[in-house]
Amino acid sequence: MQIVFRTDASLNIGTGHVIRCLTLAEQLRNNGAEIHFICRTHDGHLCTLIEQRGFKVFRLPVTASEAIAGKGQSHTHWLGTSWQKDAQETSEIISSLCEKPTWLVIDHYALDHQWQRKQRALVDRILVIDDLADRAHDCDLLLDQNLLDNFQQRYAGLVPDSCSVLLGPQYALLQPIYDELHDRIPFREGPVKRVLVFFGGADVENITGMTLKALIDLKKKDIVVDVVLGHSCPHKQLIYQVAQNRKNINVHSSLPSLAPLIAHADLAIGGCGTATWERLCLGLPSLVITLADNQKQIADILHRLKLIHLVGHIDKVKIEFLQQILEKFVLQNVEQGWSERCQITVDGKGTPRVAASILTNSQTMLQARRAKVSDEAQLLEWTNDPETRRNGFSVATVTPEEHHQWFITRLRDIEGCFIFIVENLDGVPVGQVRFQRDEEDIYEIHYSLAKCFRGRKIGKHMLETTLNHFG
Repeated sequence: MQIVFRTDASLNIGTGHVIRCLTLAEQLRNNGAEIHFICRTHDGHLCTLIEQRGFKVFRLPVTASEAIAGKGQSHTHWLGTSWQKDAQETSEIISSLCEKPTWLVIDHYALDHQWQRKQRALVDRILVIDDLADRAHDCDLLLDQNLLDNFQQRYAGLVPDSCSVLLGPQYALLQPIYDELHDRIPFREGPVKRVLVFFGGADVENITGMTLKALIDLKKKDIVVDVVLGHSCPHKQLIYQVAQNRKNINVHSSLPSLAPLIAHADLAIGGCGTATWERLCLGLPSLVITLADNQKQIADILHRLKLIHLVGHIDKVKIEFLQQILEKFVLQNVEQGWSERCQITVDGKGTPRVAASILTNSQTMLQARRAKVSDEAQLLEWTNDPETRRNGFSVATVTPEEHHQWFITRLRDIEGCFIFIVENLDGVPVGQVRFQRDEEDIYEIHYSLAKCFRGRKIGKHMLETTLNHFG
C-alpha cells in the first residue's frame, strides 16, 4: 500500500501538523505501507526531520512573489502560493510515482474540496485531518481529534454523505509510548516539585521566555523546571542564556518525544496544540495559554470540563498576570481529581485506531471476543449509525436508556445470546456480530460494520472469523 501525505510546517503554521502526520506515518510504515511526503519549503519547514525519520520528501519551492498569495479561506496565506498551483504541483508528483497511491492524507488548513477534487482520479481514497470545520471537503475519511461541543455534528454538510468521520480525542494521533504509559503513570497529588514548559515547535512570540522569567521570579529553587524548545524555535539562544547557571532549570531542544518529561512533571505550562492530548493522556494538569485563534474554542471547553486551567490568549497575557497564576498553582498542592480527569479523557490508542481505518481490507487478520460491559458505548454508537438504522427493524434512534436495558438483558442471557466484538490484531474494533437464539433453537445472525470500515470487502471475513470462534 502506497500512501502520500500533503502537509506543511513553518514559523506561521507551526510544527504540529507535520508532527502528527509523522506519528501516523510511522504507524502505517510499521504495518507495511510505503510512505511519501509532499511539503513546501517555508521558513521553519521540517523536511529534514521527515527525511531523518526515514521518509521520502518531495519539496515544493517557495518564491518571494508567492510568499503572500490568494484569497479565500482564512488560512490561504499559509500555502505560499495559489491553491491551483499547489494542486498542479502535487498532481505532478503523485502522477510520477510508480504505483497509484491507495491513500492521500491531507493535513493543511489552506486546502479544501476544490484542491482535493483535483487529486481524486490520482488516488484511491482521501483522508483529511482537520481541526476547524470551516470549509467543505471532498474526502472518504475525515479525522478531527478535538473535544468540542456537539463535535459529532461539526462536519454535517461539509463532507460527502459517504464520508466516514473519526471525531474526538479517542483518535488523537499520539506516539505509541503514550499508550504504553497511560495506565502506568500515577495520578498527580501533593506539592508541585517539577514543572514542564513547552509552547510548540516554533513559539515565535517567545512565550517560553516570559514563562521562564515568571517562574524564576517565584524564587523557588527547589522546584525543577524542564523547558522544551521546538524544532523551529527562533529564540533558543536567548532561552539558554536565561537558564545558564540555574541548576533547577533544564533546557531541552528538539526532543523525539515529550513523554518522559510529561511523566516526571507535576504541572505543565503550554499551548493548546497537539501536546494538549499528550499531557491529558498521561494525566498531567496544565496551565494553558492559547497561541492561535483556532485553539480558543478547544481551550474554553477543556477549561469548562476542568481538564486544563485556561490562563488566556497570547495577546492578553502579561507577565504580571502570569506570575499571579503561577503563585496560585505552582506554590500549592495539585488539585485533587484533576490528574485523574485528564487521564480518563485520552487513552493513547488513537493512532492505531486511525491506522486501522486506513489499512483494513479483506486480507486483514481479525479476531473475535465476547462483548463486555465496557463495550456498551461503542455498541450504542454503532446501533445509531444512520445506515444501520435504515437497515434495521426501526429507523428511530435508540436512546441510551433503551440501549442500556437491551444490552444488560442480552449480556445476562448467557445461553441464548452471544454478542461478539470483532477487532484487528491491535485490538481496534471493526464491527459486531450477534447470535440470537429463538424459540425453535435457531440462531438469528445480526451484524454491523463500523462506518469507516465499509466498502473494504471485510463483511464476509468478519462473519467467518466470528463463526469460527462461535463454533
